[in-house]
Amino acid sequence: MKQFTVKLLVVGLLALQFLAGCQRDSVMPELERPSRGDTDEDLLKDSVYIYTYFFYLWQDELPNQFPTRNYNSADAVLEALKTYARNDKGDPYDRFSFLDRTGTVDAEVQQGLSGSFGFDVRYQNDTDLYVKKVDLQSPAYAAGIRRGWKVLAINGNSNLSLASVEQDNYAFLYGALDGSVIDLKLQKPDGESVTVSLRRQNYQIQPILAHRIYTAGTKKVGYFAFDIFVSTLDLNNASTYVKTQLDQLMAQFETAGVDELIVDLRYNGGGAVVTADYLANLLAPPTVGNGLMYSYKLNDELVEDGWQKDVFPTQYFDKPNGLQLDRIYFLVTEGTASASELLINTLEPHIDVKLIGENRTYGKPVGYFAWDIMNVDLYAVSFQTFNSEGYGDYFSGFPVDRVVYDDLTRDFGDPKEAMIAEALHYAETGNFTATARSLQLKNKQVATGMASRSELNQALDRHGNKGMYRFDRKAIPYN
Repeated sequence: MKQFTVKLLVVGLLALQFLAGCQRDSVMPELERPSRGDTDEDLLKDSVYIYTYFFYLWQDELPNQFPTRNYNSADAVLEALKTYARNDKGDPYDRFSFLDRTGTVDAEVQQGLSGSFGFDVRYQNDTDLYVKKVDLQSPAYAAGIRRGWKVLAINGNSNLSLASVEQDNYAFLYGALDGSVIDLKLQKPDGESVTVSLRRQNYQIQPILAHRIYTAGTKKVGYFAFDIFVSTLDLNNASTYVKTQLDQLMAQFETAGVDELIVDLRYNGGGAVVTADYLANLLAPPTVGNGLMYSYKLNDELVEDGWQKDVFPTQYFDKPNGLQLDRIYFLVTEGTASASELLINTLEPHIDVKLIGENRTYGKPVGYFAWDIMNVDLYAVSFQTFNSEGYGDYFSGFPVDRVVYDDLTRDFGDPKEAMIAEALHYAETGNFTATARSLQLKNKQVATGMASRSELNQALDRHGNKGMYRFDRKAIPYN
């Protein structure tokens, strides 16, 4: 056992040799395991424990001995380790760490590549399932499918009510959405029904789903729906297509004299930290200068080994444009997470921020980076961020300033869509509508069964990994 641990330690230290200050011996934990032949999965289980211990934000809470061989997979080992650090209520802090065995995160967040049908769904009420978004350039988009179309049947099954999908714990719905081929019967907003068969394909992710400029009284109000924080820099620190698109969009807003901005993050579960940093710089007022943006918290061992200085240095503003906004409205749901929340938390001390949406945001002030173990990427929570006022403990999410429910019958950018309409009303009058919540409940007929529908929609919004990731060459953090 000692020989095996030392071998892992040597491999780990060699992998970390790029870091300055790695002079002292790192303290690694011991493994508890029976004496028997090792399989690849056994070695992976051991390595997941060792490296999670080394990187983990809550390292002090982990046991310094762990029986990895009592678990049937490395994923199960990681799930067990996530149960140790708990809040005052006894709930685990870590809902986030995971293993990526397929390289999906790197492909989507760093490279902007996806392999899917390109659409997601959500319930409008207890019986009606709608297309909530369609990725540009995806198979669904090419087939003409758009947000606001009602789903009448999936793979021949027309019984898609909330009560029906709950009977098998959503297995049919998730199985269909994660399959390689899907057959859909859909109803367009004009009442026409169409049938579409889609095959999972690869495509380039376009994170800006829609954008436009409105007039609200005497103000110009910009809008854009941002779906995922695809990295603005590649691994060679060269600009990506996402940075170019953001620069062009913000230049349009600046030229048009936009006074206030609506940033639609209602389904944005996060992505690359570098993109959140860049977008914060674009949106912040010029008065931020080169002031503090946010700082990182790491475990004591990483701090002593120099990671605070060399890998996670304090971030400062560096605004590249002249856009000067008076207020930003963030449209959110419980699926708004991680890098989205980092952007909100970063800007709140510096500009008037209003949150409009269904509920609190997801609550993920922590992030991670990829660590390759036997061609499996370990994402163990390794850092927490704190804004310029020292706030970063939003594990229960950010509360909204105005409760408004997602209106799935209208497309992104439609000024009559409920969340957008509420932001525009505030821009014009300086106040929220007095009856926004009651009107939403009446119009959507969700007074009964709302809790169940909300729970399922939250699950659908969380479908896939929520992350705050970094991908720079020294370390690779995400959010």
